[in-house]
Amino acid sequence: MIRAVARVLKNIIEIEVGPETWLARPVPSMSAPIARQLSSLFSTVYETFRPADSGAIHSTVSYHAKKDEIMVQMGETKWRTRSSAFGPLIFDYAGLTYEIHEKLTGKFAIFQDQQMVASGQLGFRSCSMADYSPDLEPFLANLALGYLIRTLFWEMFR
Repeated sequence: MIRAVARVLKNIIEIEVGPETWLARPVPSMSAPIARQLSSLFSTVYETFRPADSGAIHSTVSYHAKKDEIMVQMGETKWRTRSSAFGPLIFDYAGLTYEIHEKLTGKFAIFQDQQMVASGQLGFRSCSMADYSPDLEPFLANLALGYLIRTLFWEMFR
């Protein structure tokens, strides 16, 4: 089970990936200290840190509202979702194409060739995923973070 929870007052997102807890922090801006703190409250770019990596950046996850796109970068490899008008979000991972079908209730399912490979639920400042295979776990953990960033962005600007 993957669960991402925004700790708004701490300005971090905690991601529980199995027994491990990752931390996601907004990427700091290059402006003055007070402006840096304010801009991090509205950040759509986060860096993840795993305890096993001993302080090294594990991945960078960002949300681009204009394209309704979530981008995940792990090392030199990048993945992005593609939005379709009134259709599912689409992404390619490990040479396969996946579709994310969302409902207005906050529930969503991820399909590969019309077979469900994961399910998820958006909550109040949280996102959880279940029913997935272990080989998808690292990517889905980052995708859960992207979904949470997306939700927080639209929560701030509605």
